[in-house]
Amino acid sequence: MPECFLVVDIGTESVRAALVESSGAIVGIQSRSTDFFSPHPGWAEQKPDEWWELTIACLKQLMVEHPGIEVIAIGVSAQMHAVVPIDSHGNLLMDKVPIWCDKRSADICQHYQKEILPQEQIQLTANLIIPSWTGPKMKWIKDNLPQIYQQTEIFLTAKDYLNYRFTGEKYTDFSEASGSFLFSWKTKQWDNELIKLFGINKLKLPEILPSNAIIGKLLPDIAAQIGCQPVIPVICGAGDMLCLLLGGGMVREGHSCDVTGTAADVSVLSPKPLLTEHLMNLHHAVDGWISFGILDSGGGSLKWLREAFYHQEDGRNLSYTQIDEEAGDVPAGADGLLFFPYLMGERLLGSSSARGSFFGLRPHHQRKHFARAVMEGVCFDLKMSLDEIEKRYSGTIEEMSVIGGGARSSLWCQLKADIYQKKVFTLAESEGGIIGAALLAFSAISQNPVDEIAEEWLKIKQVYVPDESHFYEYQKQYKNFRLFHDIFQQAYFHFGKEN
Repeated sequence: MPECFLVVDIGTESVRAALVESSGAIVGIQSRSTDFFSPHPGWAEQKPDEWWELTIACLKQLMVEHPGIEVIAIGVSAQMHAVVPIDSHGNLLMDKVPIWCDKRSADICQHYQKEILPQEQIQLTANLIIPSWTGPKMKWIKDNLPQIYQQTEIFLTAKDYLNYRFTGEKYTDFSEASGSFLFSWKTKQWDNELIKLFGINKLKLPEILPSNAIIGKLLPDIAAQIGCQPVIPVICGAGDMLCLLLGGGMVREGHSCDVTGTAADVSVLSPKPLLTEHLMNLHHAVDGWISFGILDSGGGSLKWLREAFYHQEDGRNLSYTQIDEEAGDVPAGADGLLFFPYLMGERLLGSSSARGSFFGLRPHHQRKHFARAVMEGVCFDLKMSLDEIEKRYSGTIEEMSVIGGGARSSLWCQLKADIYQKKVFTLAESEGGIIGAALLAFSAISQNPVDEIAEEWLKIKQVYVPDESHFYEYQKQYKNFRLFHDIFQQAYFHFGKEN
């Protein structure tokens, strides 16, 4: 009877579940779409009970389609920074909860930005305070929904809520704790002073465990619903970003990664966080810290281009492959056309009021130039973060894995190699989040280190090396990008005041 891990991955757009063999091969995947709610400007909510119901539906279907499978453990990856309040009887206290992109705590963050200087914020938590973190969201619930706050026994995240439903146990891991602004990077524990400052009862915060810890056994009634044997070990797991990076090969110090999905980021695995206002830091799912720069509209910029420039009369858009073919017909540097990919503003290197723009437009530029400029512009922005990482990281970054939807474009991968001046490579298995959660589960069961398992599981698909003939052109365009990026900041400031 084959042995497999059951893995759940909760995203913003869907809940997915997979069966993964102990060799790292995925033998089956199920997916269900989720609902998203925004009842007020800046609010972003989802239903935890829907996450649970869709998880059960996916797991049941997997077991039906793969009879005879022996499940040896359950692992979970999920969207980070949701806040799920649970009472002492285990009841969910909010039908819809604020998720990672919810901005309702912006005023709270502005208040504490005046209370704690930026450098002090970074020294305490390795990060600046932003509405994404769970601490400000808890504070918002306390201030605006006091009855719910009083009834709350514990605040969980999406992953931890799912684990609670599986086992009845209430834990979190270091990756989620580090995204709270209530966690000390120095002690790797909840920070009593910050908790006191926010007025949060520390007893409402779960105990922190390693991501590959076994937190409990699958409850018998849940096993019966799924159609598998009871008392299966359930693993603590990690936030989806960290699982994705594990599946992308970031398992040892110095490993670096480019992730291009709707958003995009570049990161390095370091023993300690890189303390600067220009980078964010999360504890990894293994020992060490992920220091990263992020662009909110990475692949989202290319999606916008496709819908705006490549829409056909039959109502469909040309494929991304066809866009690649057009962009590949344009020389490096897009004949001087620059794209600034700030459709969703900037987080760390510029103004939140920044806007997307093209610069350098001349009469000979065609649609294909816009396509290449968008791809290059995303890379130029991420290179600014990569430069910041390399300035502060004590080691040397010689190569990077490339994962996410952008990794499917050979042209874009080559542009990354050329602009970053690094060897970049893609992996044979594209389901990084699922593989990352499975790596943690296998490590928990086998007691083998995650990096050793990853060496056997993760196989390189293709390697891209920098094309030296493009070096001068990209060096010139990147210099221009940085120059105008900084010049535009004053315009963004005035634009933000008026809009």
